[in-house]
Amino acid sequence: MDRRRVALLLVVVGLLCLPAPYYLGWAAEATSPPAQSSQIYVAEPVDLDNASDRKQFVDAHGHEVALADYRITARYSDEYRAPNATLDALVTAMREGSASVDDPDARADLRGIDAEYEFVRDTNENTEPDGYYRLTVADDGATVRAENVSDRAVANAIAERAPRYGNLSAGEQRTVDRVLENSTGDDLGYRPRVNEPYVDQFPTAIRKGDTLYSVTVYGHVDDFGPGFGGFVVGLGVAAVGVVLVIVGGGLYAYDRWSG
Repeated sequence: MDRRRVALLLVVVGLLCLPAPYYLGWAAEATSPPAQSSQIYVAEPVDLDNASDRKQFVDAHGHEVALADYRITARYSDEYRAPNATLDALVTAMREGSASVDDPDARADLRGIDAEYEFVRDTNENTEPDGYYRLTVADDGATVRAENVSDRAVANAIAERAPRYGNLSAGEQRTVDRVLENSTGDDLGYRPRVNEPYVDQFPTAIRKGDTLYSVTVYGHVDDFGPGFGGFVVGLGVAAVGVVLVIVGGGLYAYDRWSG
């Protein structure tokens, strides 16, 4: 094989190497198992008679049964027809025990809130005392009542809604078991695959047998994924490609002009 053919071969191989960051990154993504979640989860048993356990449990899962009042603002206006009037009615009810509602849109908002949540949480120091209020809305939405409750009432409501382990599918149970098994010892936490059953429900409360557990986020992992590793390798291959193009082009030019 003469030098010109060798030079052209080097150039062709080099050109094929240049887009390596793209196709090696894609290949790594396509051939790798499903990515892991960026969250690491742990499960802790909860004793509702223990004040500290109860507070942590409510702090972690209170949003499942209680609507924080800051969510009823203009920022979240797409969720509510009349956020200002709805919030005013709830604040009045938390302050005075009850409130009358004239705005038909606010009435509709309150009926929707009552259907989804059992409590409202005061987060803006609108009331005294602060905390959680049990929500009661008339069928027509014209009257709303709010009664201050302890965190025990909220914790009991969360526990009542908690999924039962026995009602989960076999795959969902395996995912929960992995979290439970990795929640003791020195190496705490379980980082599931994103496609594992039930991962999309975490964090959550869950009851297994007679024990109530709180599954929460223990830590986060910044992971660029397998595609990034392929991209980095591809950069090295592309660099080799640049060298091959330069060497092959130089060899071809030298042979042509010298001969």
